[in-house]
Formats: sequence, C-alpha cells, structure tokens
Amino acid sequence: MRFNFLFHKHTWSTPHQVEGTTGRYVMRCYDCGAEREVEAQLEASSEIENRIKQARAELQKLNK
Repeated sequence: MRFNFLFHKHTWSTPHQVEGTTGRYVMRCYDCGAEREVEAQLEASSEIENRIKQARAELQKLNK
C-alpha cells in the first residue's frame, strides 16, 4: 500500500529555530517533511511568562 502524503495525520516535531533567522521557529512533520510555523505561539507564551515574572516580583515587593 502506498503512503498517501496528502491525507495523513501529521506527527510534528518539537519547535526548533530555523538556521540563519532570528525568532522564526517551525515544527516539521516526521512523515512527510511539511513545516508549520509557530513563531506567534512561542512569542505569546514567552510574553505570558514575562508577565508572570513581573507579577511575582511585584508581589515580593508588596510582601516585604
């Protein structure tokens, strides 16, 4: 049976940075090599992490 590349469930790799770029991350399908860009998702998650760190720092200042 021939593998159908158009209709299969992708098995995505972990996000990795594209060589020679800054801030561009992609996930690649292990089976067919398709790429999916995840730059916006990673930026959003790092922005949330930064907000959490700022909130914790403010709480520590208030508790002292």
